[in-house]
Amino acid sequence: MATKQDLQAPQLLTPEQVAQITGLSPVTLAQWRSQRRHMPYLKIGRVVRYDAAEVSRYLEGCRVSVSDPHERRQV
Repeated sequence: MATKQDLQAPQLLTPEQVAQITGLSPVTLAQWRSQRRHMPYLKIGRVVRYDAAEVSRYLEGCRVSVSDPHERRQV
């Protein structure tokens, strides 16, 4: 039997909200959807929504590792 916790809906974001969060344009997000690339999305009727957790995972994948600024370079 499903519990109340199991039925919790994900936080859904509009393409405009995702554009603000990521710095991408809504047009880029639309192109990615048509190409089925990058972030998964939900299509509910004609409405497009993104799961906030998926957006966070996408941003985490964009993380670039840098070396420690206090680390001494080997020449």
